[in-house]
Amino acid sequence: MDAPKLRFPEFSGSWKPAKAGEAFKNNRTRGREGLPIYSVTMDRGMVRRDSIGREIEADAADGANLRAQPGDLAYNMMRMWQGAVGRAPEECMVSPAYVVLSPKPGVASDFFEHWFRSKRMLYLFRAYSQGLTSDRLRLYFDDFAQIPLRIPAPDEQEKIAAFLSALDDRIAQLRARYEWLTKYKKGVVRKLFAQDVRFKDAAGCEFPDWQESSFGEVAELRNWKYDPDTSAEALRCVELEHVSQETGRLLGYVDSKLQRSVKNRFAAGDVLFGKLRPYLRKYLKAFFYVSCSTEIWVLNGKKVTNDFLFYLVQSESFMTTAQVSSGSKMPRADWGVVSSGEVAYPCPEEQAKIAGFLFALDAQIACAESQLESAKRYKQGILRNMFIQ
Repeated sequence: MDAPKLRFPEFSGSWKPAKAGEAFKNNRTRGREGLPIYSVTMDRGMVRRDSIGREIEADAADGANLRAQPGDLAYNMMRMWQGAVGRAPEECMVSPAYVVLSPKPGVASDFFEHWFRSKRMLYLFRAYSQGLTSDRLRLYFDDFAQIPLRIPAPDEQEKIAAFLSALDDRIAQLRARYEWLTKYKKGVVRKLFAQDVRFKDAAGCEFPDWQESSFGEVAELRNWKYDPDTSAEALRCVELEHVSQETGRLLGYVDSKLQRSVKNRFAAGDVLFGKLRPYLRKYLKAFFYVSCSTEIWVLNGKKVTNDFLFYLVQSESFMTTAQVSSGSKMPRADWGVVSSGEVAYPCPEEQAKIAGFLFALDAQIACAESQLESAKRYKQGILRNMFIQ
């Protein structure tokens, strides 16, 4: 293929065949004192090392680090096949374990920064890397220089790069909103369950003080057994790996007939909490009848609604108790410890207010994440069609 499937209307003709070494030269200029040190990440390109709290690269003396000029590309030899490449925003230094690529005349480095993250190029980077296992793979410049490319005219390079950079800006905005909402929810949950923030009733009056009980009095641990070998009905089965960490979402399930061990059965509305490695914060509100792994607790509210209980198990006070290990080599929450731990809970009306507010906030977070993932998928489609594969 001499040209990509998707092009701006003002451009036509074939892209010039070349090798990567014809577009970039290996810049081995040494660093100098006073220049900022950058790291290359797999998701954010080049970022200042002191902004991510990492202490690698700083071990090398300034004269051992490599200097990059604005517009140079730098890549991690061991992670190039995973997309660890970025463009220098200023004159800076990078680790001597990196390769610094200086663009030759007629080459727009921001165009290639986008192209180098496409699936096709990542495949080629891996194919041209040396090493027997993935953790040993290294893409040296001499091998990088042999990778085949097709290069468009400079003005088309710039047009594509500008379009994709604008798309990246949109993705960054969506990611920032999702991260802000997620952080905001954590703060709200902390304040609500610490009772630093309280709701009022419809008349604007204060709700009664919260009551205290042991968790075992507030919620029960259900033990409805389900055996796929003897049951006449096949239920969807949820394993711990099907529960998303810290989001309360279900990632998938399998037919319970495929699971040979006895499982717990739970009903729509029950609250699930992963007792294995509880610090992973895996919780779920069931919305259909299924069976689940024995590494998952099935909880049902007694003095609280299940809607409120779903957020109670996300509170820091509950998580602190849940992370008291039972002594196993693999950390597991101990029901004896958790059930005897004291928890505070409000009256039913305030429970409904809290659960309703947090549910609406979860919906906003899910929407923001969906928009982010949609934008990322759109970009991947653009990368597939705007570059020659």
